[in-house]
Amino acid sequence: MTGEGWAAGKLLQFVTCGEGGLTGSAACDMRAAVATPVRADGTFVVNLQVGDPPKACPCVVHIAGVQGGNEDPVDLPLTVTGHGTGALPAAATVVHQLELQDYHLSGRTAAAWFGAPEHLTLTFTVRNPTASTLVDATVQARLGGGGSDNVFYQEKVTDLAPGQSRTFDVPVDIPLFAFGRYVVTADVSGLAGVRLRYNAYPWGLILINVVGVLLIAWGVLRRLLRRRELRHVDPADAMLPAVVRLGGLGAYLVFDDAPGARWLHGRAGAQLSLDGLRHLIGSGQGQQQRGDSVLDVDALGHVLARRFPRGISVMEEEGNG
Repeated sequence: MTGEGWAAGKLLQFVTCGEGGLTGSAACDMRAAVATPVRADGTFVVNLQVGDPPKACPCVVHIAGVQGGNEDPVDLPLTVTGHGTGALPAAATVVHQLELQDYHLSGRTAAAWFGAPEHLTLTFTVRNPTASTLVDATVQARLGGGGSDNVFYQEKVTDLAPGQSRTFDVPVDIPLFAFGRYVVTADVSGLAGVRLRYNAYPWGLILINVVGVLLIAWGVLRRLLRRRELRHVDPADAMLPAVVRLGGLGAYLVFDDAPGARWLHGRAGAQLSLDGLRHLIGSGQGQQQRGDSVLDVDALGHVLARRFPRGISVMEEEGNG
């Protein structure tokens, strides 16, 4: 089905109705109703499923804006093969339009910034501006992402008197880790409706991941820069790390700024001076060798005197005296 002359962007609902569409949604097959937006040039194209109206023909395709507006609903005659026929009811008792008075989406929390599911409420108010009572209608709500029109809520509306207003609260659930733009629509049998957009972008979660990537990149960069600096450092000016292993002695040199230094000091149970270290390694000056360790005692003394004038702890490895 195609049409033209409608307001661009307007959401239209199409439904098959019996009794000429004069008795409202009570005569329409709302289960087979479809909706489509009007194109920028005022035209529409829709694949219409011919429903099975609960009332006898004459039948029509009832076309109305989901959000109301200035355009009057259009009823196109339709022949439904095999469907019963009957007389048209009095048109004076029909409600053709409802007024949308207010609508909003509420309940959003800060947790949505981190991908948490949201339990929102779509609230909208409609008014019956006609001189007839709306006897039977259906509220339908759809939640769509990327143009989907999935009905997730239905409610019957009865006995809406002339001039009377009614407010509807429709629960809207946004799933966990939702991402993108969701379209929330609701209408009362095509007589009045609302269309809202909900932007589900977990910026907090995205920010945490970006910061994490930057920290990892910064750590890798610092490591690369450190390696580059060490390549150009004179060994005589090199600073010892916080923990130095002397394989030949079966022991560790633990400086006061080492991680877990207190626990290591407790296990060492003693303080060792540079003279004591020389005695442990062996008497003499200069470079000493034992096993697979080579130690320049004079260079070590120069470094320790600058960094730790109070001495360092030495903890022997288990199994070594």
